[in-house]
Amino acid sequence: MKNIGIIGSGSFGCALANVLIKNHNVKIWSFKKEEADIINNEHRCMFIDNSKLDERIVCYTNYEDVIEDSEYLILVTPSSVIRNTCKKIKEYVTNQKIIIASKGMEIETNKFLTDVVKEELELKYVGIISGPSIAKEVINDMGLKIVFTSNNSDYNNEIKNNFETDKFKIELSDDIIGTELGGTLKNIISIASGLVNGLNLGNNMNSILITKGLEEIKEIGLKLGAKEETFYGLSSLGDLLTTCLSNESRNNKCGILLSQGKKIDEIKEEIGMVIEGLDALKIAHDISQKYNINTKIINTLYDIIYNEKSKESIIDAVLN
Repeated sequence: MKNIGIIGSGSFGCALANVLIKNHNVKIWSFKKEEADIINNEHRCMFIDNSKLDERIVCYTNYEDVIEDSEYLILVTPSSVIRNTCKKIKEYVTNQKIIIASKGMEIETNKFLTDVVKEELELKYVGIISGPSIAKEVINDMGLKIVFTSNNSDYNNEIKNNFETDKFKIELSDDIIGTELGGTLKNIISIASGLVNGLNLGNNMNSILITKGLEEIKEIGLKLGAKEETFYGLSSLGDLLTTCLSNESRNNKCGILLSQGKKIDEIKEEIGMVIEGLDALKIAHDISQKYNINTKIINTLYDIIYNEKSKESIIDAVLN
């Protein structure tokens, strides 16, 4: 059994804890005492309806109790606070091995999360997991297969050997850029998919959107040095399909609310959790402009959200 600390008590942090507790000791850090109390006393995640957490999972609101004696640290905070989180935990981190389970990039610098963590913690072992992983299904142990990648093949194999169970499987990759981008940019297409569905444009349009959206993700990835085959695997296509087709996706719900004429501030308040696709959209738009990449769907969605372009303009972007 390994000692695992999870930094972040959101839906996916709780879901991972419920999977890993079967074979390991798991502690969670929470930003809010309310969330910690619900986990410790009611054994549920406040963000997932009818969830049931293993009673052995313990949640704290201070970093030291979670990090002390841990062998692995899993970061599941919003991507926008990854750097600040690393600064706060640095004094307690010794030789832990890091697994990033957040999806996104640093919006101020357009840096990948693995690079941000390495800059702040200066650890040898930093890797990232990504793939189709709706938290409500993960927490209920319905089966999960994800991709793990790092720049160390021994670390890759270690994670696979120590973490796999009969219902939790891990594929290994050496493409950090592609894996990170797939998990980041799929949230943009999920917002667009919710918009298409909310406008009642039909399954044909949604399928075209997903297919062409994947092409735009791939083009950005290739420009930044990713491997093409990565975008047809679990960390990109698999995750893209899940977040576009699931009613549990907050990014997809964002697109649906957008189709109803709601403003972004209203949507954020209604969803009540971080919508990673909004920051990812700014990053992808910036990259596509910088490198002159043809990303019409991404650029059109950007203009709809941030420049008050007509919602129906998504039709032309998908078809042309």
